[in-house]
Amino acid sequence: MFSMITKLALSSESGWGTAFRVNGGVEVCQQSLFWLVCKGIAFEREDLKLSYVLGAEVILCQFETRVLIELLKKNNIHYFQDDSQVRWLLPRNVSTIFYAQWKNSIAVDLNQTCADYCFF
Repeated sequence: MFSMITKLALSSESGWGTAFRVNGGVEVCQQSLFWLVCKGIAFEREDLKLSYVLGAEVILCQFETRVLIELLKKNNIHYFQDDSQVRWLLPRNVSTIFYAQWKNSIAVDLNQTCADYCFF
């Protein structure tokens, strides 16, 4: 099993996308998730989760493995699978500027949603 820190490192590795197998599907976070969203992967807004690791915000989402593989095949992306993860080669690196803007807007939205259910 991968630690969250390992997941963050692999999900942010230049030139690669990574999804980790969990509960019969895959979990994707950070830049890998942003790349999939840009490519049009179908997901529900409620499926996005916000977590914190060492004070940093981490955005996660789970998908069916089939949905991920279909998207990769549709975009002619080379991918590799093993028992613990699916990795794919990115045609070009994720833009850190666009990723940061996306992450900030999603994190604010997810934080607001969490605040709606808090009682002070």
